[in-house]
Amino acid sequence: MKKIFALMLLTFVVFNIMLPSVSDSKSKEKTKKNKAVTTEPVISDVPKVEIKNQKPKGWQPEIKVGILSKDSKVVVKTIKIEEYLRGVLPKEMSPSFNEEALKAQAVAARTFALKNRKRHQAEGYDLCNTTHCQVYNGLSDAHERTDRAIDDTFGEVLFYNEKLIEASFHTDSGGMTENSVDVWGTDFPYLRASTEIKTKTMPWTVKISLKDFSKKLADNKKNVGNVKLVKVTNLEIGKLTNDRSTSGRVKELTVVGSAAQIKLTGNEMRSLFALKSTMFDVAINGDEIVISGYGWGHGIGLSQYGAQAFAEKGYTYSDILAHYYKGTTLKRLY
Repeated sequence: MKKIFALMLLTFVVFNIMLPSVSDSKSKEKTKKNKAVTTEPVISDVPKVEIKNQKPKGWQPEIKVGILSKDSKVVVKTIKIEEYLRGVLPKEMSPSFNEEALKAQAVAARTFALKNRKRHQAEGYDLCNTTHCQVYNGLSDAHERTDRAIDDTFGEVLFYNEKLIEASFHTDSGGMTENSVDVWGTDFPYLRASTEIKTKTMPWTVKISLKDFSKKLADNKKNVGNVKLVKVTNLEIGKLTNDRSTSGRVKELTVVGSAAQIKLTGNEMRSLFALKSTMFDVAINGDEIVISGYGWGHGIGLSQYGAQAFAEKGYTYSDILAHYYKGTTLKRLY
């Protein structure tokens, strides 16, 4: 009898010891089934968003905008930064663009404005309302889609090594953005040549008679006589050569004339002949010089049409910003 009782007691203990293990096994199996599947981000170096020195709700910086009137007088307007952006964003990027591209532009415009405060300090204001700073004509151009992009990124700016970055942007890169050092001579580590989804975008052509080309050079103290030849390596987007940058933009070309031979930088060519970019080829066709190229703007930082292409492919605004501004961090400033 005692042996039977002991055997029953042992069976009860063993069962109770094993029971939690069975329950735990089922719990783990259930957890495993319900666990979310995560994937790597589209772009690996996605900036982190965090709160930095958050101010009381409703607080935001103010800036003084110098608005050039029709009679060439400057009217200074003090305005909160987020309201200022409501006038800027629809002038810098079409409200019809994808919302992620608009949000990327909103962050870039906000960062640019705060980084460049006091740019016009000598004139008594922070920023002008022209393309020298950012285009701003008041709130008459405000749009609900750009307003939403501003609200969705409220207070967010880009930092590199705990400092606001130079958040440069342009209309279209032509197929690849540019290293800042190759355009400005200043090396910003976050403004690096970046590839695009689309290449050979925004093609353009400028034709100038050899006579007018020669005269334009002479008028700018670069007289070579009658132009006979213009030498530059053929354009290949993304191919670095002795006379082209990493993206393929013209760094330098040679003009051979009847009286002299000179070298011109791509930026000098762009300025002299009102070219849309420095991503171009040059050819002489009869009595004309034909300059054909791609893109619109200096090519540094965010490409607006490039951002649109990324957004259409499903990239988020933080993905886009990480692509165009290398190694930066996206933070909530206020």
